[in-house]
Amino acid sequence: MRQIDLHLPTGWNQCTIDEMEHIASAIIAEQQSVGRYHPFDWDRVKLNIVLAVNSLSPVPSPKGEGGNDKEWLVKRPEDKESWPISTGQLVALTECLAWLTDEKTRPLFNFPYPELTFKQEDGKWQVIEKQENGSKFFTPHSSLFTLSGPPPLLDGYTWQEYRWMTDWMQAYMRHSNAKNAEGAAQAQREFLAILFKPKTLDGKTAEHTSSISHLTSAIFTDFSPVKWQVILFWWSSLMSMLAKKFPKVFKSQPVGQGKRRPQQQDTPWDFYNRVTATIQKYIGGLSEQDVNNATYGTILQQLEMMADEVAEMEKIKRKR
Repeated sequence: MRQIDLHLPTGWNQCTIDEMEHIASAIIAEQQSVGRYHPFDWDRVKLNIVLAVNSLSPVPSPKGEGGNDKEWLVKRPEDKESWPISTGQLVALTECLAWLTDEKTRPLFNFPYPELTFKQEDGKWQVIEKQENGSKFFTPHSSLFTLSGPPPLLDGYTWQEYRWMTDWMQAYMRHSNAKNAEGAAQAQREFLAILFKPKTLDGKTAEHTSSISHLTSAIFTDFSPVKWQVILFWWSSLMSMLAKKFPKVFKSQPVGQGKRRPQQQDTPWDFYNRVTATIQKYIGGLSEQDVNNATYGTILQQLEMMADEVAEMEKIKRKR
């Protein structure tokens, strides 16, 4: 009896980078095949993930077509010969990936790419999977440098950085929904340029930081769509965690059923001015620069506390 061990992750935080990229690739492939008569199919996505994670390649089967007990022949790179797997077994494996579409699944906590090393080839910046000759920083005479991803929960990022990223992500989603590829690509580049930062060594940033900052947006021009999809997994998880931590700040506005749709949606500029003025009034003695340089978590906490106070005042008014 031949024993074959297959593996599948049980949640986002149990995924390796390779497994997350297999998931991303399967989702992208399915999205690209969506059409009028070809809706998005999560079962097909999960099947492709099962095959990719375990490096299974289907082999033409001589057993014929049809039937729930149909067997498929598959083979892995290390296998000398193909072996059969039934449709029922494949279905059971896809069911092990139910967490992908379960809203109660624990969100992805750690950023998937702590470091990315870029190399310039033929005038284009590409991510290299393995560091060449150790860590190197960008200089005017070098084409290789490393950027660092954020710590968990964007720890240490300022309110200004957080606001910029949310603005660019909203722009990316808006352009993507409008099928504006150029606008979506620009928003993606600007988002990544804020998210990633020059790598530091012993607490010191590499020389020519201004040159790195100037190039950061440009180097993401040909950024891998698979890696971008993985980052979208992480960003969605972060927003989910923040929404639970600060429910009043992230409270959705109802539309319809007696709620009139606003005439014009607030622009990022309107939102920035309103929050800055409110925080300054709430705390007092803070300049606009103080608000921008505060950690984003502190500002969100202050906004949540303000919302709580307003809610309490409304309760008191109703009791009078």
